[in-house]
Amino acid sequence: MNTFSVSRRAAVLAFAVALSACSSTSPDERPSTQAAPGTQSRPILSSDEAQNFVQARYFSSKNKDEAPWAPSSIRIPQQPDFVVGTAGGAGVTHTSIQAAVDAAIMKHSNTRQYIAIQPGEYVGTVYIPAGSGSVTLYGTTDNASDVKITMPLDSEIDVNTWRRAVNPAGKYMPGKPAWYMFDSCQSKRSATVGIMCSAAVWSQNNGLQLQNLTIANTLGDSVDAGNHQAVALRTDGDKVQLNNVHLLGRQNTFFVTNSDVQNRLLNDRQPRTFVTNSYIEGDVDVVAGRGAVVFENTDFRLVNSRTKEGSVFAPATLPNIYYGFLAINSRFTAAGDAQLGRAWDVEATENGYTAGQTSNGQVVIRDSVINEGFNIAKPWGDAASSKRPFTGNTGTKGEKDAIQRDLNDANANRMWEFNNRGVGSQVVAE
Repeated sequence: MNTFSVSRRAAVLAFAVALSACSSTSPDERPSTQAAPGTQSRPILSSDEAQNFVQARYFSSKNKDEAPWAPSSIRIPQQPDFVVGTAGGAGVTHTSIQAAVDAAIMKHSNTRQYIAIQPGEYVGTVYIPAGSGSVTLYGTTDNASDVKITMPLDSEIDVNTWRRAVNPAGKYMPGKPAWYMFDSCQSKRSATVGIMCSAAVWSQNNGLQLQNLTIANTLGDSVDAGNHQAVALRTDGDKVQLNNVHLLGRQNTFFVTNSDVQNRLLNDRQPRTFVTNSYIEGDVDVVAGRGAVVFENTDFRLVNSRTKEGSVFAPATLPNIYYGFLAINSRFTAAGDAQLGRAWDVEATENGYTAGQTSNGQVVIRDSVINEGFNIAKPWGDAASSKRPFTGNTGTKGEKDAIQRDLNDANANRMWEFNNRGVGSQVVAE
């Protein structure tokens, strides 16, 4: 995984830790030492290049006549449309989240439907279909841990096992709004259900909003880290917002995609998602898929209880789309020898990457704190599926030492950093 020897990497990390210990200033306060163009293993944007990677660019529309999506804060009404509580009681309209979602979709209203969720743990999947209007689910306290949606699901289980786990009491039935989502998984003819059906919460709702809650795929360490995806949240819709949400899982904790990540015709659409003030935890490819996702003031934590290796991002951005994942003013912490991310060449088998045709994941981490636990010599990994070696783009210097490079060069990875701080942000000379 690393081109540096173990001893050299240990020396580099020891020096970085010692350097950090010499200062009483927190990583958030120290200035960044990252400078363009960086190295082949760790390319760094210039300040001019970084101007291309801001929220408005990620949230622009493919329709040139449509203004970029500019999400505002999630509004909580004085009186929600539905109230969910584990024990019923005054004001409670439903005792399960899925029942409240079904009721909201069945209203066939083009106005946003608000579902308030009282504190408690709600065990079981939640499927939120596309509808004539958008849905907001929110916990009734500011503590995201007070409302927990939990379900242990493994992408490697067979369809019958999955069906019994997800639908033991018949909450998904023909005629109910989420039936077709459930049926698309129970009708699979493959040996296992796969990543697409391993989510505790799955939404196809455009304009979905989630606030003040926790979603956890509680599969945890009961299986190894091979191909056992354990998705907490899968979203397929456009203009999705998460605020003060905790996503807990292992592999592919947060999966952003369309209805079929393998289908290029469907995935030419770029769903947009905005995540603020949140916490995301996992081990391998924690945020994965295809879409424009902006994370602001979000904590990413890699755990290594199943594997000594790990990666935060695994974008599968199409080659003709310039914007994938953006993390800004966020924090990254890991245990072990983790990496910031790797491309997901989803259409390609080993050695099958074709420049300009295969997905070429795009991600920028900027103005953030990268703490200990990351491999500073090789922070970006080789691509998933194709095993394409990571290739940075340092470009060339022209007049007045200006950097000249194509940020969307199909022969290089599109993974960049800018103005990051912390022990894990060090750039090692090659």
